[in-house]
Amino acid sequence: MQFHLWFDPTKGFHNYAILWNPNEIIFFVDDVPIRRYPKKSDAIFPQRPMYVYGSIWDASSWATEDGRIKADYKYQPFVGKYNNFKIGGCTTNDNPSCRPPSGSPSRSGGLSRQQNDAMEWVQRNYKVYDYCRDPQRDRTHTPEC
Repeated sequence: MQFHLWFDPTKGFHNYAILWNPNEIIFFVDDVPIRRYPKKSDAIFPQRPMYVYGSIWDASSWATEDGRIKADYKYQPFVGKYNNFKIGGCTTNDNPSCRPPSGSPSRSGGLSRQQNDAMEWVQRNYKVYDYCRDPQRDRTHTPEC
């Protein structure tokens, strides 16, 4: 999925988070969930441990409305900055009593009704691309769709 956020991300720092647990992956922007990827089966849910990787690359050919908007190299070098970077959770070999962070106010997992409403608002108003709804995409490689 691709979103045009409800703010200009170049005008200040924002909080981006990924909550990945054995049942779902939830993407947040400034504590607002924008996408939830529930586990439907082991075959289509990541089973390997999570790692963090940051990069900047020219994705003009696919990430900018089918290449309509090209990267403008007169603004290089392109720099990504991370401020107040935090990572937490449990490893696959951790003690069973380890409790990973939760995006749920009840800390029991899942999203609250308010969070679900916020995610639906974002998807209704700011989602500009959904690979599951792309008629040119080969769905044999995306069984989650």
